Amino acid sequence: MRKLVVILALLLPVSAFAQMSFGGRASVEADYKVFKGFHISAGEEIRSADNFAGLGSLRTSVGLSYKPVKFLKVGVGYTLINPYKIGKELDDNTVYSGFWAPRHRVYGDVTGYLKLGWFQLFLKERLQLTHNADAALNPYQSTRNALALKSKIGVKYKGFQWIEPELSFEMRTALNEPWGSVSGTEQTTANSNKKYYAYTHTGYTNVYNNRYRVNLGADINLSKHHTLSPYVLFDYLANYKIDTNGADKWATKGVRLYSETTGWQYGTMLTVGLAYSFSF
Repeated sequence: MRKLVVILALLLPVSAFAQMSFGGRASVEADYKVFKGFHISAGEEIRSADNFAGLGSLRTSVGLSYKPVKFLKVGVGYTLINPYKIGKELDDNTVYSGFWAPRHRVYGDVTGYLKLGWFQLFLKERLQLTHNADAALNPYQSTRNALALKSKIGVKYKGFQWIEPELSFEMRTALNEPWGSVSGTEQTTANSNKKYYAYTHTGYTNVYNNRYRVNLGADINLSKHHTLSPYVLFDYLANYKIDTNGADKWATKGVRLYSETTGWQYGTMLTVGLAYSFSF
C-alpha cells in the first residue's frame, strides 16, 4: 500500500492536491439468486455534491450477472443517473438556480478471479456508454454519448469469519472526447478580457485516462442475507476541458475557443461511503 501511494504521489501534479474536495455516498442493493451462478440485482445510491454542499446525484441501477465457472463472471446493466446542477450559466446569460440533468448509462463487464490461500485477486474490465440528456449540452465541449473503459484490479482477504477487507485500484479511460483545431490569431472579446481563437470541431477522437482511483473498504457479513460495506475512495481526476461558446445556438458569434480556460484540469477527491446489500 505504501509503495502504491508513493508511485501515485510521483505521478500526480502537486496542484491537484490544492483542489482536494470531499464527498459522501450511501447505497442499498437487493440481489436475487435466480439459479446457481445467475443473479439479478437492483439498487439506489445517493451522492453528495463536492464538499457536502447539498445533493449531488441520485442513481438507480438494475443488472444481471452470470458466473459460468468459479474464476469468471460476466454482467450487463443499466443506471439512471440524475445529477442535480446548480448555478449553470449559458452564453445568453440565463442562470438556472437548480435542475435535474438525467443521464442514461448501459454497461457490460467481465471479471476474472484468482484464489491464493485466503486471498482472492480479481481483475474487472467494464465498457460503458453514457447518454447525456441535458438539453443545454454544448456538443463542442461535451460528448452526448460518452464511451469509457474502466479497468479495476484488487485483492480481498477471506481469512476472517465475518469481515472481508478489500483494496483495489481502478483506471478510467475516456474513449470519445471532443476534439478540434484552432485558426487565426488570438483575439479578445469586446465586453471582457477573455481571449479566444476561431475553432473547428473535428469530431470525438480524444482518448485519454481521466481518472485514477484507490478504494479501501470491507464487506461486513452481518448474516447470510445482510452485508454492510463501509469504504473510502481516493480519486485523482485529469480532465481535458474544451471551452467554447456553443455556436450551434448562437451562430452569429462563430465558434470560439477560449484559450485561457481550455486545457488540462486536475483535481483530487476523498469520498467516504456506506453500502448495504440484501441477498436472497
